[in-house]
Amino acid sequence: MRKDTANNDLIDAFSRALEDPTAKLPEPEQTRLERMKAVFARWLANPLITDSMMRDYIITNFGVGRIQAYRDIALVKVLFGNAPKADKEFQRMRANRLLEQASAAALAGEEKQAKALTKIAEAIIKANQLDEQDGEDYPWDEIVPRDESFSVDPAVIGIEKVPDIEKKASRLLKQYEREIDDTIEDQ
Repeated sequence: MRKDTANNDLIDAFSRALEDPTAKLPEPEQTRLERMKAVFARWLANPLITDSMMRDYIITNFGVGRIQAYRDIALVKVLFGNAPKADKEFQRMRANRLLEQASAAALAGEEKQAKALTKIAEAIIKANQLDEQDGEDYPWDEIVPRDESFSVDPAVIGIEKVPDIEKKASRLLKQYEREIDDTIEDQ
């Protein structure tokens, strides 16, 4: 719950900064906002870029880690919108409109026009990969850190247990403490 509150506060701060260019953000947040603006501008220029391609772009060009890159992508989608999905929906609408016009032309007996409009719609569908199934959104809420448990048993990593290791360690500790004490007294 605490993470959600912090994320909502960050989204609010970025939203206010986007609405009011004179608003001041702390330097790290301002740098991040500028990075997200650049990411969105790149996405607008090429809406077919996938999240993983954008992740690599962010890591390469802005020197941030993989997790931070994914966090930036998620915030870009919240603050600016999901450019790839918006573009795909627009192209889908365009292709559907052309197919409706082709259908109307076919019903009116204008076969050449119907065929031309259908070919244009097919080209739009192919160029924008509308015939391919959209990838599903990554389930960010389902990410669970690995359960790390610690053990003093060396058998866990394939090392045989040494019998009476505690006694040996205790004996060596006493021996080295005596040697250190003797060294200190001699000085």
